[in-house]
Amino acid sequence: MLTSFGEEIEQTPLELAALMSAIANGGTLYYLQYPHTDAEAEHFVPQVKRRLEIGKWIAAILPGMRGAVEFGTAHRARDDGPIAGKTGTCSSEDHVHLGWFGSFNDSSGRKLVVVVLLTGGRPASGPMAAGIAGEVYRRLNEARYLGASGSFTPASLVASQICCAK
Repeated sequence: MLTSFGEEIEQTPLELAALMSAIANGGTLYYLQYPHTDAEAEHFVPQVKRRLEIGKWIAAILPGMRGAVEFGTAHRARDDGPIAGKTGTCSSEDHVHLGWFGSFNDSSGRKLVVVVLLTGGRPASGPMAAGIAGEVYRRLNEARYLGASGSFTPASLVASQICCAK
């Protein structure tokens, strides 16, 4: 019962991103790495940490993750392509509301994991976090980052600002 509310579970956004990545790719868990410069991004080499034996469960959980986005709590993340995700809303020990959304685009093109963690007052909810992730997917689709073709380089995804400006 405690785990259904996130009690006694500690996880960083990067750890959730690693788990979502493993679900998206069939079970390979990679070391968490972050290139800080364009040069590091251009020479980035993923490093396998271990293989998780989760393949037989992925097919069972994917319909629920897709359903959350198509018609459930994560519907604000909907985009032209299929997205699989899971929302979460909880409170920290000091009663600060937290809104989580972990997701990945589930298409044949380039796969991308997006994790959003919101902290603060009432607007910090899983559905609100899903809306922000949906905006990320929409903008990347508009820029043709997620398709099988187009001008994409790893360096183009290196964050140059804290938040996206409209």
